[in-house]
Amino acid sequence: MLRAINIAIILSIAAPAVSGAPAEVRRDFQKTVALASGRAFQIDHSLGNIAIRTHSRAEAEIRASIQCSADTDAEARAVCDGIQISVQETSSGVMVRTDYPPEQRRGRRNIGFSVKYDIAVPESAPLDVRNRFGNVIVTDSHAAGSIHNNNGNVVFSGGRGRQQIENSFGNVEVRTNNGDLIIRNGNGHVTASDITGSVEVSNRFDNIRLTNVSGGVTINSNNGTIEVQTAGGPVSIVNSFGPVTLTGIKANVNVKNQNGAVRVTDVTGAADLATSFDGVTFSRIGKTVKIFANNTNVVGDTVGESAWVETSFGNVDVRGVKGGAKVTANNTSITLNDIGGEVDAKTTFNGVTVNGAAGPITVEGQNGAVAVEARTSRCQPVSLTTSFGPIRLTVPRGVGYNINARTSFGRVVLTPADGSRPELVPRADSGISGNQEALSARVSGGGCEIRLVGRNGNIDILTK
Repeated sequence: MLRAINIAIILSIAAPAVSGAPAEVRRDFQKTVALASGRAFQIDHSLGNIAIRTHSRAEAEIRASIQCSADTDAEARAVCDGIQISVQETSSGVMVRTDYPPEQRRGRRNIGFSVKYDIAVPESAPLDVRNRFGNVIVTDSHAAGSIHNNNGNVVFSGGRGRQQIENSFGNVEVRTNNGDLIIRNGNGHVTASDITGSVEVSNRFDNIRLTNVSGGVTINSNNGTIEVQTAGGPVSIVNSFGPVTLTGIKANVNVKNQNGAVRVTDVTGAADLATSFDGVTFSRIGKTVKIFANNTNVVGDTVGESAWVETSFGNVDVRGVKGGAKVTANNTSITLNDIGGEVDAKTTFNGVTVNGAAGPITVEGQNGAVAVEARTSRCQPVSLTTSFGPIRLTVPRGVGYNINARTSFGRVVLTPADGSRPELVPRADSGISGNQEALSARVSGGGCEIRLVGRNGNIDILTK
């Protein structure tokens, strides 16, 4: 709605009425002034486009096309004559300003006017560009610059130096800049590629896409999609109501999202990810991954260090973690595969499956089945508890354990996976060799503790 209102304003001010055949008049402006190396170029304009390019001469070449329309030629010419372009040489550089006719002339029917600039400046001239209701295009500026625009698009390419761009109700596109980049936009998409330096972007109600950034990336946005592909420094993102996708990040990643998916791939550092009401997926994380989510699924693989996950009302499926894995969940199924360190998993109203865990294993479940396979060749403690579901534990044959298992409304069974007779020695301190609901014994001479507690379900212990 806001965009539609602003477009209506432009049409009512800068364009002639469609009814009848309005007279049109064009007047050209041209001026060249000296602009020494390092001195700034400033322009304050509205109601028209600005195009700025660079050249090798120590001067600013200013060309403008002034277009006016009215019911008669005389009236249109009078409007054009009332538009003044001011070019001032100051101690800091050159200042250009567009002055339009008095306000009362704007209210007259069938009157329209606009000014379009084509400007050439030295490539080393710092830029300060201000515009309203028009587009801005800047090419090959090799100095620090600032662009403030609204109700139009901004395109910047081939630059050097620190650039700051502010815009609203229009798109911002930056193609190649050797220097840091700051973009603040609203109601328009932002794209930037091939940036040597860091990038900071804030935006709302549209999308952001960054490609090939050598430094770090900071983004604060809402109601839009965010995509970052290849960044050489840390990435920090805050977003809502839109997905976040990161690929090829050569440092740490921090994402805080709401009501949007998070997808992260190929990160050499650590990843700290948070979202709600949508999924989290990750792959090939070089260091630790930490995930905090609500009402969402978490799926990931290939983690260089440890993995920590907290979520609710979704599924967790994590694979290929070199270190340990800790998962705390509610109303969530948990599946962990190929975990190189300690496993700690807690959930409610769903099951837990752990396959190929090399470290100590602790599982606390409620109202769900628990199935665990330990792959270690040496003794590691195991503690599994659940209610209203069975427990199934598989441990390597020949590794010593002290087993304490009990359940209610079920039975405890120790069986080698190959069908051979178990190597079972009753524990002297218990006096119990085993019955339908409890088992206390040593396997392979004893060793680490296996503690299994269930309710309303069987407990099966297998060795292989």
